[in-house]
Amino acid sequence: MLKKDWRGFQNKKMCPNQLNIEFRQSSSKDWRIIQSIAHTTWPVTYGQLLSAGQLEYMLDLTYSEESIKQQMDREHQFIIGYHAGEPLGFASVEKQYNAPANLMIHKLYILPSFQGKGMGKAFLDYLTAFAIKTGHDMLTLKVFIKNQNAIRFYNHLGFHSIGEEVTDLGNGYAVLDYIMIKKM
Repeated sequence: MLKKDWRGFQNKKMCPNQLNIEFRQSSSKDWRIIQSIAHTTWPVTYGQLLSAGQLEYMLDLTYSEESIKQQMDREHQFIIGYHAGEPLGFASVEKQYNAPANLMIHKLYILPSFQGKGMGKAFLDYLTAFAIKTGHDMLTLKVFIKNQNAIRFYNHLGFHSIGEEVTDLGNGYAVLDYIMIKKM
């Protein structure tokens, strides 16, 4: 089970700008923090890429209390990053995704006020260290094909695209994502 693997894992990381980040494994009672970060981040990230209707639908679909708790029940582990006691972003991962040595990064969102300050890289460094510690040799993620900022970010950190995937979200909505990997 993923949750036990996080116990005792180093939970502090210094960013290039010397901001101290504390990473904490979340629990179901943290759903409001995750939801708040998503509702703040998504309009900035996707506001020019998705219709208002699709944005609202996807936020409701993915970040309701029930949905977050269901994701946790399916072994998606949420990690929240904190600076000076305040949440600055979150990630969600799943061990052994489609292969024993593959760690899937389902989500990585940083509040707009912390973007461009090394926080996303700090999250990925933390997740990479965890992946190595737990015997994974590959990170996988999916990124919306129109999200050029995220694609550049992941390419810069050593990820490359291995294909595309269409996901039907229901209600007439679908997304096209690149599947990106990084071997360690």
